Amino acid sequence: MHKIIDEIIEKLENLDEDSQLKHFRLELIAKLDKLKVELDIQQFKLDRLLKDKNILNSLLNKTSRDLKKALQELEKRAEELNILLNTIPAFVFFKDKEFKYKLVNKAFTDFVKMDEKEVIGKRLTDIFPEYLKNKDYLEKEKEVIYNGKSFYNIEEVLEKGNKQLWVNTNLAPVVNSVGSIIGLIGVSWDVTSQKNYQQELKRAKELAEEGIKAKTQFLTNMSHEIRTPLNAIIGMAEILKKTKIDKKQENYLDILLSSGDDLLVLINDIFEFSALESGNIKIEKETFSLRELLDEIYNENKSRAEKKGILFEVVDEKRLPSLVIGDKDKLKTIITNLVDNAIKFTNNGYVKIHYDCLENRQKGNCIVKFNIEDTGIGIDYKDNDRLFKSFSPIDSTMTKKHKGTGLGLAISKKLVDLLGGEIGFDSLQGKGSVFWFTTVLELPEGERENDREISREETEKIIETLKDFRILLVEDNLINQKITKLTLMQTGCKVDVANNGLEAVEKYKNNNYDLILMDLQMPVMDGLEATRQIRKIEKSENVRHAFIVALTANALPSDMENCMLAGMEGFIAKPFKPTELFRVLHKLIIQE
Repeated sequence: MHKIIDEIIEKLENLDEDSQLKHFRLELIAKLDKLKVELDIQQFKLDRLLKDKNILNSLLNKTSRDLKKALQELEKRAEELNILLNTIPAFVFFKDKEFKYKLVNKAFTDFVKMDEKEVIGKRLTDIFPEYLKNKDYLEKEKEVIYNGKSFYNIEEVLEKGNKQLWVNTNLAPVVNSVGSIIGLIGVSWDVTSQKNYQQELKRAKELAEEGIKAKTQFLTNMSHEIRTPLNAIIGMAEILKKTKIDKKQENYLDILLSSGDDLLVLINDIFEFSALESGNIKIEKETFSLRELLDEIYNENKSRAEKKGILFEVVDEKRLPSLVIGDKDKLKTIITNLVDNAIKFTNNGYVKIHYDCLENRQKGNCIVKFNIEDTGIGIDYKDNDRLFKSFSPIDSTMTKKHKGTGLGLAISKKLVDLLGGEIGFDSLQGKGSVFWFTTVLELPEGERENDREISREETEKIIETLKDFRILLVEDNLINQKITKLTLMQTGCKVDVANNGLEAVEKYKNNNYDLILMDLQMPVMDGLEATRQIRKIEKSENVRHAFIVALTANALPSDMENCMLAGMEGFIAKPFKPTELFRVLHKLIIQE
């Protein structure tokens, strides 16, 4: 194009110079030059477009390759997700905001026995019409979509093909990138097998409980039927033994009584073990003295130990409260069983009961540990697992050598567990054993850190201090007056007596008493009101403070609390021993 234009220009320049022609020539040449420039511009643009085209083609090719690769990756991920969803044994589903299924896995379609295409686009009620009647689940799905709330462990019962199916479902909202809820996702499990198993277990438990009740009732009846004639046998043997009989007849009666006692122990063990297994044993709490309980156990077993020529003693650690609250009878059974075994399997040496408080008692309770130590035959640790099992003597020869049911330790273990403690043993075969257990005992109000059994030296110190004391005994019962007054006067103190609360207040106004022992239930005025009036007089007239200690048969924790609120500083339950009185006085007089 440029060449042709150049040729035209050249010819025009060679034309004759006619004035008109010259003007035309110049104008034509100018236009041709302009055209040439425009052609240059167009050529530049064309070249640039060709270059841009090549760049664009290169970018398009790269984008196409990237898109293809991304598409392949997406297809791979989708396939993996599909495999994962269809591998999950739970029923997974996704619903849109209209509660229509948009995605389900294979476990779901297998459960409903429908093809995926049949499920997609349908609602729950299209597949399970029974949901039209029970709308609780449908309301939960609405909560998910409308309020974004999640639900877990929704249990539903479905009817499918004359079968009852149990389903457990979790629901959660599905939110897009801008935070809008676009549907819900659910995961369900078929828990029919577990439910059936639970129902079978429940039925088995009910049958077992019925069996235990029948067994317990049978044992109760048998116990009654056996105890009645056994009581007559033992009773008549005891009566006969008190008559005039020779040595041979006395020996026969001893054998009869010993056998009767063994049979009674057997009946008691079986009955108690049966009651423990049936769960009919309840904890019965009462206020009692640990020392008196152990004295009782000692007195009941010392003759057996003496007959075998072994030492039997209770080692007093002097750190225990004198009064505790707990199940006295069960505690006694545990200790008695362990002591019985210790004496049974010890032929020389000793059997000792140690007891001590393991924890500070300011929190209102005390963890007590009991150790029953013996120098008997000992136990091999390989028999540890069998030791606390029912009817399980650790070797068959023991059954022949030593009487017993094999239930003592099993009963003790169950009772210790019931009381919330622990039990165990340490032993060396041929050297002896230490059986131990712990239990938690509550403390009555006021039985705290310093309330322990006092020593002989401390008792003597109290008695010495009381010689200079003037005591007012407030008691309406004449016999109790005499016994308590005599006990106190043996210490050398002076004792006045008031028959009721009003009389006590009047005596207090006219005398300076160091100590007032106050009964609670009395005519005219009770002990609580009398205490309040005495404390009021002390405060208003600024007189010397007198110790006031409750001395009463009311031993409930609430009674103790009422005494403290009224202004008393100690509490002694009737019947009381002098040592108990001295313990309270030790706390009030010596320590304070």
